[in-house]
Amino acid sequence: MAGLVLPLLSGLVFFWPERTIANVDDLFFVPWAMEVAETRRHWNSLLAVQFPELTSYHLQPRLHLILAGTYFAVAGASTATLVLFEFLCYALTSLAFVLLCLRLNLRLAVLFTPLIFAPLYVVSGFRLELTGGLLFMAGLLLSLPLLTAAGTGRPDESRRESAAGISGKLLLAIAPLAAPSVFAWSLGAIAVLELWRLLTRRAGLGRILLEGAVALSLALSVFAISIDFEFAEFLAQFTYHASRSVGHGFNEEAVLRAALFAVCAFALRRRKATAAAMLCACLAAGQLIAAFLHDKALIRNLAASMVFLLTVDAGLNRHWQWAKAMLFAAVFVVVSVNFFSFYLFADPAENAQAVQTAYLADIADGKRVFVDETMAHHYLDHQTDGALAWTWGGTFPDSRLNDIKDLGEGDVWYLSDYTLRGYLKGHTDIARTLWPDTDYLHVPQISCVLGRHSCNLPATRWTVIRLERRNGDLLVQDLGVDREPRLLASD
Repeated sequence: MAGLVLPLLSGLVFFWPERTIANVDDLFFVPWAMEVAETRRHWNSLLAVQFPELTSYHLQPRLHLILAGTYFAVAGASTATLVLFEFLCYALTSLAFVLLCLRLNLRLAVLFTPLIFAPLYVVSGFRLELTGGLLFMAGLLLSLPLLTAAGTGRPDESRRESAAGISGKLLLAIAPLAAPSVFAWSLGAIAVLELWRLLTRRAGLGRILLEGAVALSLALSVFAISIDFEFAEFLAQFTYHASRSVGHGFNEEAVLRAALFAVCAFALRRRKATAAAMLCACLAAGQLIAAFLHDKALIRNLAASMVFLLTVDAGLNRHWQWAKAMLFAAVFVVVSVNFFSFYLFADPAENAQAVQTAYLADIADGKRVFVDETMAHHYLDHQTDGALAWTWGGTFPDSRLNDIKDLGEGDVWYLSDYTLRGYLKGHTDIARTLWPDTDYLHVPQISCVLGRHSCNLPATRWTVIRLERRNGDLLVQDLGVDREPRLLASD
């Protein structure tokens, strides 16, 4: 019951649209999914400057955009339905791990999973890992019978175990089609699962290869359909985009996390918690492979949370129930306290009418209008036709427009104070030009436990600055505060 009730309560706290935090990548993916919902076309008008020659996108695998687009076609396209989609992905992923923990009789892990998972999704936005993480978790859940049956001494598998082997591998293989960053985790999980079956003589090599061939064939069919069988175009666009986007090479921190996961797996094996140990081993292998490949915050934070919950609840006996509960509660408080501070202490800006009036006038005048993700999320209800994404305002491989000189003649930018001085920490020429001496006001906080989106949250939600280049002059207006634009600089 707690696994069902707590996600709903977490939704009321962490997924309230007015208080959600737009992700830096939202304007890459949200308009794309909404375009799929409206026209079934894979394109994003806000990226017209970033990719001027592309009219059909294969920049990322399309499964996440297709699933989300189908949802938007049914539920409608707005900030509220977007946040509801993010909540549903969180709730279903939590439910999958809750069911897994119930099968392992880990009652405290069941209770605290929705609480510890929720803050991870606050900072994830509409990224591909929403559906990729859900498919990955579902794959682990369906693969659980393979772990619980291993070591029983019976050489022949039941049909149920064979079905689990195929269905589990199928979801693990499909997960990277939603989010490429999940590929390493799926590969690690499959490798550990099948090696464990071989070592415990629950399956022969022939059966494992046959199951894998069936699962791979089905996954490839899903992939082919999702890209409209345009294999050459997908390969060209995906590798072109990945040349900038796959990270920064070998990740020593990821290797350390993999080692910690492996230690947890070894400790659980010593405690005879075999299934929990093998799950941790799957995650250790995935994290190790991810150290050399693409890795993103949500999936690695989910993995760390899973290992933590499994290790504490399965590794310590029932005499330590209160201590385990207090430890889980303490971790929940640490990862959530900055968000609670934001919800309690941030004041509304009361500038919605001024922002929307100015924006609609600029669009009607035919100006090139660039918006950031906070503007789109909190003021435009993600109805961004006619606008361009400031975060993706440069021509690839450049991304955001960091220099005030990038503001072209006749162009208008709508940027939030939080984007420039909270998320980007003032490290842009724009922020230094607009606020050379003034301190950025944020709510009380601890360090950035979950990354940059988890701290420097503004004391006023949300201040929006309008910048315009007119006849060489730079005009700036704090919407809702300044009655008229003021001259800031002149070329």
